[in-house]
Amino acid sequence: MASKKIWRRDQMEALNNEECRITIDGRRHYTTPFGPAPSVTTILSEIASEENKKKLEMWSKANPGAKEAAAERGTAIHAAMEHYLADGIKEPDIKEEYAEFWQGMPAVLDQFDDCIWAERPLLKEHQFTVGGDGVARVFGINDEGHCFAGAPDVIGYVKGKLVLADLKTSVKPYSRRWPKDLEKGSQEWRDLLGGYMKFKKTIKQLAAYDIGIENTLGLKVDQAAILVSTPLRTQVFKISRNFLNSLREDWWKCCAEYFEQMEKYGPVDKDLI
Repeated sequence: MASKKIWRRDQMEALNNEECRITIDGRRHYTTPFGPAPSVTTILSEIASEENKKKLEMWSKANPGAKEAAAERGTAIHAAMEHYLADGIKEPDIKEEYAEFWQGMPAVLDQFDDCIWAERPLLKEHQFTVGGDGVARVFGINDEGHCFAGAPDVIGYVKGKLVLADLKTSVKPYSRRWPKDLEKGSQEWRDLLGGYMKFKKTIKQLAAYDIGIENTLGLKVDQAAILVSTPLRTQVFKISRNFLNSLREDWWKCCAEYFEQMEKYGPVDKDLI
């Protein structure tokens, strides 16, 4: 559970003359009042099963450049989202190759009546989260001293409710459920299984950001959402407040596993997988 460890806003501000997103042993970290903290994605990547790590490595080797292309696509759509919500640019500059991933997003983003965070804080009182590199972060820490940090995508009001949203781009759709009714091994089964695993990972990210937002900004969101941009459609998965509450314990277990692994073995060398 979350910690009662005390920190002050000026401690964050004192760190902001330097970059707040840093790399340690090849892994992304963020500066916090309690020292550098691993990012949410770093924790999830490190505790992934050896089987999943090997599958990802094999896929990357079989599809050279695909991982980098996906990252570039995600960066482009995230930038367009930021311009749309934060800067009011309703027709952001999108490369033609990414246009189909953006086409359904404006209608979804328009559901936010008031946005207070779009990759970065939009309110003056939250500017203390921004480092010298222009990157904003929130963080959480528990009584064991397990500290993590991350950068939420969107926080805003939808019909009076404060909503945390995470934006994903994907060639294949996400799925909330295990594809138990499909023929195992079929292409549709494989696609939806992959979408289900991505969904499970993303809700853990949302649980982490939820904790970080409450700890850093003093806000408790009413619900969360996963916004998935695919070439065919934009998916919206709503996550209730009760579900977020149940996910918090799971997230702290992820943190405990990560820090135990770091203490015993140190970072995993992906080149040896």
